[in-house]
Amino acid sequence: MTAYNTVRTDLIGQDDGSLVIYREQDISDDFLDTLRSERLASRNVREREYMKVASVPAAVFDLWHAQGLDPWNMDAREVVARLRKDGLEDFLATTKEV
Repeated sequence: MTAYNTVRTDLIGQDDGSLVIYREQDISDDFLDTLRSERLASRNVREREYMKVASVPAAVFDLWHAQGLDPWNMDAREVVARLRKDGLEDFLATTKEV
């Protein structure tokens, strides 16, 4: 089983003495295929109290936090809007409006 929440972080020294933080996370095709299937199936599912809207990888979550966002307190509508704004629609789990 692949751990999708594992983010590799490296500190890379620059010539001017500064450091660059480099983060990387592997996202498998299986993970994206599952989300794609969930998106397609969501058209035919009647939702009740809870609806899965996205699976945000840890690296994206960390990036949003580094950009000054507060991902822990974003509602579903904000998460969907941000994923679309960043061109990360592959992480959406539904085609429904949130």
